[in-house]
Amino acid sequence: MRYGKRPDGQMHRSARAIADGLIPSSSRLRLHRRGSSAADGEPRDGFLEGIGMRSKALALCASIGVLAWAGAARAQTAPEAPAADESSQLGEIIVTAQKRSESLQRTPVAVSAFTSETLEQQQINGVQQLQYNVPSLVFAQLTGYSQLSMRGIGSDLTVTAGEPTVATFQDGVYMGQLFAQSVPSFDLERIEVLRGPQGTLYGRNSTGGTINYITKPPSYDTAANLAFTYGNYDRVAVEAGATGAIVPDKVAARVSVKYDRRDGYRFNVFDGKRYDANDHLSGQAALLIEPSSDIKLTLRGDMSRQVTSAVQQFIDALPTPSSISPETPTGIFSLPGTALAGIPGLLSPSDLALLGNRSISDLFGLSEPGLRGGDPTKSTRIANDFPSRTEVNLRGASATLDWDIGNVSLKSITAYRFSKLFIQTDNDGSSAAILYEDPIQQTSKQFTQEVNISGKAFDDRLDWLAGVFYLHDRASLKADIYLPSLGDLIIASASLGTAAPPPVFDLSQPLIPNLLLLGSDPLLGNTLYGGQPTPVAFLGFGAEQKSSSLAGFGQVTYRIADRLRVTAGLRYTRDEKDVFRRLHSNFVPTAALCETQSKKSWTAWTGTAGVDFDLSDRAMLYGKVSRGYKAGGFNPAECTGSFNPEILWSYEAGLKSTLADNQLRVNLAGFYYDFSDIQFTTYLNNSSTIRNAADATLYGIEAEYMLAPRGLAGFSLDGSGSWIHSEYGSQLLQDPLGLATLDIKGNRLIRAPEWKLNFGAQQRIETANAGAFTLRGEAAYTSQIFHDVFNGEAPFQSQTREAPYWILNARLSWSSPGDRFQAQLFAENITNKLYAYSRVAAATGAYVSGQFSPPRTYGIRLSMKLGAN
Repeated sequence: MRYGKRPDGQMHRSARAIADGLIPSSSRLRLHRRGSSAADGEPRDGFLEGIGMRSKALALCASIGVLAWAGAARAQTAPEAPAADESSQLGEIIVTAQKRSESLQRTPVAVSAFTSETLEQQQINGVQQLQYNVPSLVFAQLTGYSQLSMRGIGSDLTVTAGEPTVATFQDGVYMGQLFAQSVPSFDLERIEVLRGPQGTLYGRNSTGGTINYITKPPSYDTAANLAFTYGNYDRVAVEAGATGAIVPDKVAARVSVKYDRRDGYRFNVFDGKRYDANDHLSGQAALLIEPSSDIKLTLRGDMSRQVTSAVQQFIDALPTPSSISPETPTGIFSLPGTALAGIPGLLSPSDLALLGNRSISDLFGLSEPGLRGGDPTKSTRIANDFPSRTEVNLRGASATLDWDIGNVSLKSITAYRFSKLFIQTDNDGSSAAILYEDPIQQTSKQFTQEVNISGKAFDDRLDWLAGVFYLHDRASLKADIYLPSLGDLIIASASLGTAAPPPVFDLSQPLIPNLLLLGSDPLLGNTLYGGQPTPVAFLGFGAEQKSSSLAGFGQVTYRIADRLRVTAGLRYTRDEKDVFRRLHSNFVPTAALCETQSKKSWTAWTGTAGVDFDLSDRAMLYGKVSRGYKAGGFNPAECTGSFNPEILWSYEAGLKSTLADNQLRVNLAGFYYDFSDIQFTTYLNNSSTIRNAADATLYGIEAEYMLAPRGLAGFSLDGSGSWIHSEYGSQLLQDPLGLATLDIKGNRLIRAPEWKLNFGAQQRIETANAGAFTLRGEAAYTSQIFHDVFNGEAPFQSQTREAPYWILNARLSWSSPGDRFQAQLFAENITNKLYAYSRVAAATGAYVSGQFSPPRTYGIRLSMKLGAN
């Protein structure tokens, strides 16, 4: 976290004691060593022990308690410290993590907050950049769908079934679609990232955590801003905004717009074009109306249209004879007759003699000259035969009413959001016509209403809040999947349960009815005829789903003593989903494989109970237990069946402290999770499906710090880190190829790296007349990540594992006297490290494909501010 200056800031002597060495050095070392335990000390308040927290959780959190309680013991008799020097660079950030305004350091929640100054300086506008600044946050993306994980809690679901595990809000409005989470935001006042289940105040689908984007509000003071960015890959970005009064002290407005485009990061050797380009136009408008000092109405509207050509790249072949690879770009069709002879019952002796050493591709001319597989070396050169395109359109409108009624505050947020996604993609990521989707179309029309009231009681010793929340969403999905005749073979009888007599197919006669040569014309039969398939979708599915959610919630915080507070919150949620599903295939003689109507509802109680204690004016210890819940649903690609909600119990303790006379800030959190009925993608009969599977256990420690030594003017260090242990319970699952049934017990959770470390260092130099210069460097480390539950077990080996990686950034900024003009040179991913956002194993073709991170980028940003911006 990064902060500006704060003019005041008194610090209790107990906090100074920690910094000045009055606490034994061994205690200090145990606190700062990530993953350490505290065998020689336990928390004294008894709260965590009283709620039945397991011994592992106590051990993880004890290291926080040792130092904290040692400082508290000295604080009992310590007089107040003098005010901190005003030159300190550590400032105060006000957050609304508990739906009331309070200091970040006084909020008993593990939350990372970023001010508008930090967001602008580091060009943070979404989760792609946040993951390098927030402990335990991991961003993944697959053909337009975002898949966020926090503290190891995430999801690999997509389409209408894939509701988020990390909830996203913008100005208090819930963003319910996965493909809306990665669209960059701009003109932001603040971003707050709440880690851990937020089942009380934020409710459903927040088992991993919550990300709040808060846009800049309208102001009565006239102001404007303009920024221009140019970078490699011919990137051009223009951002402009203005605010001011329409009726002084009564009505104010703010408008902003941004356009950002660049050429593609990847060069396609198949057609000579560049892919992974981006073209994004977005706009926001807000109108503030204050008819009296007690009533404030804010009307907001926003739009966004983002078009990309992000590609799903070939990564590697799975170790099977029929796999797709650069050496065998048409799978089993690429193998010579001598190799096919080793597959029992595949070809007759006469056909094997006809082939000799030739392949089926050679015999029928299926292999085009220069046919290539993808490049498994992670380069920016791809070989895709089918063009990729993703278009995301978002529109929204909201009305927020704030009304102070005596000692009670009422808040109402009414919102409507429209979201639309279009995807066409080459799934196999190679120049072989194996598998592509054209198109996936998904739309959502979402209405939400939240009303809450809050206030104080008992001489301001009690803070209370109560509210209701309602959501109604109409979502539709349509997808067509093509598997052209250059692809592999699938034996239909394997899923239909009937035996296929050998030979499996005949090179001179129409194929037997229970064999599908994918992509061939169903009217002509399953025959090989020169590799020119009629473009008929092999499989299509669609869904229309109505979802509703109604919840009531409340939370109270009571100050028992001057330093001690207890918090309790409860939420009741009822979710209902009604879905119509249609699954059809052009290779089955019926009109549709299924047309079903399904309806189901779920209810859940979630909440939190906790205690926080002020060790001093500058240090706070807290502990809590929480319950999170994510709604169940239906798989749109299945005819029947549903999956249940997932439940998370969280036990957490934390310390927030400002030390060394307001020069050092250290925030720590330790947690233990019981995770049950986990929703994830698994495989059945060579097809992916969604199921509730193994339970899991997770525990870990997080740290955030900032150091601004007063003796080194303008110098500061900041960073964060997390250490997480995660493991599945026992569960037998089939691998995508159907070759083995594996027990995933002890495997790490998907996208749950053991270590995440973020470091930042900057030096600001003030000059007499030439403004200020700031040099900043950033480094982010992520340990190995597994993209499936099998963790590289056979038959996958290492294809779905991402090795550890570092991302390095640097920035040189200049601001004029008065900060009216700014310029910045930036370089991101300096070492040009490419890693996979996602790795997906495909049964058809036996390969792994995925989407990769951006390469090295650099450029210049020029900006100007007018007025009190």
